[in-house]
Amino acid sequence: EAAGRELEAHVRARHGRLLGAPATGSDEQLYECPICSLTCTNLQILEEHVDLHLEEHNFSEGGNMRDLELAQRLQTEENKQQRLEEEKREKEEFKKLQRQYGLDSSGGYKQQFLKNMEREVDRGRMQPFEYHKRKADMMECLAFGIDDGKTKTSGVTEALCKYYQNESKDVRRVWLSAGVDHFHSSLGDRGWGCGYRNFQMLLSSLLQNSLYNDCLRDTALIPSIPKIQSMIEDAWKEGFDPHGASHFNNRLHGSKAWIGACEIYSLLTSLRIKCQIIDFHKPTGPTGTHPRLFEWVLRYYSTDNEGGAKVVCTSRPPIYLQHQGHSRTVVGIEEKKNKTLCLLLFDPGCPPQEMQKLLKQSSDGTSLKLLRKSMGSLKEKQYQIVAVDGVLTLEEKTARCHASRVLTSEKIP
Repeated sequence: EAAGRELEAHVRARHGRLLGAPATGSDEQLYECPICSLTCTNLQILEEHVDLHLEEHNFSEGGNMRDLELAQRLQTEENKQQRLEEEKREKEEFKKLQRQYGLDSSGGYKQQFLKNMEREVDRGRMQPFEYHKRKADMMECLAFGIDDGKTKTSGVTEALCKYYQNESKDVRRVWLSAGVDHFHSSLGDRGWGCGYRNFQMLLSSLLQNSLYNDCLRDTALIPSIPKIQSMIEDAWKEGFDPHGASHFNNRLHGSKAWIGACEIYSLLTSLRIKCQIIDFHKPTGPTGTHPRLFEWVLRYYSTDNEGGAKVVCTSRPPIYLQHQGHSRTVVGIEEKKNKTLCLLLFDPGCPPQEMQKLLKQSSDGTSLKLLRKSMGSLKEKQYQIVAVDGVLTLEEKTARCHASRVLTSEKIP
């Protein structure tokens, strides 16, 4: 309405001589504008006047159209720019995740080992002759596919058995895994190798158990991390967990890729070792705790070991324990006199010199703080465990291979 009044005023201004009506009583013919009701005394002037209305209207409409087209073009360009920026952010985030999980083609165990040793030499922490010796040793171990054993600590579970028999007055009962060697991350896998190191711990126990001799006849020694990567790739080639394999582009060897419970399951099953994944997918206790995880571990160790002994050194293998960003190995569980439970964990991040303190008998048990984890100290949102329980027949292995194509874990409600 305001625009109409503005248009009318503009037209009247350009035809100011026509404003006003002739005096009353005049015999002169009058012509009224059908748009603004302006009265004219000449038909030609009226036509010009109406044409001016139409010109002004068309100009206004054309201007509005041009403004609309410009606005639409600007909006389209802005949307395109936003999409480009979003795609750039997504690519950067994807590359960040690739680096974090070792999928960025930046090299694997060997490359990291050599790079970190070179850094140690540059900082004066390693002599050149030691660098060349360790490089030669590393290359030999990689050629044979075996771990160099330099980060291994043996005898800890046996020392724990003796400790609990003689000391630890606040513990009512304790169950321990069969002998487990601890493996710590080295220069070659620091920051990403925890899953592989935990598999080495689990395997160190299985190799001491005659039940698994046939399954492990081709694995008499603890494999190196690159060898474990190749073993997982072999499991994928057999058909295990194709969805998980595609996540790694079917390749681990030569990378710093993190592995988790599904890769451990696939590898063990491919070796005909019976195991299961249990998923504690949400806290089941107050303040984000997981009491059902602790109860499950207690049942795992105490089944078939219901005797009254305070210290039960079971034949049970250790348990692989995974949560977001890290994994550890469960080697036992304590039940204290107040009925609370405490897991005993081997952490690949714990250096050998700290683990070796556990080999010394200490009456106050201070070194056990490295292993003890109460319910309040395990408060991640989700945990998964891989638990070993026997040997598979060839038929059972084949069936599990088919089933793993839609690999799912059992969820504890």
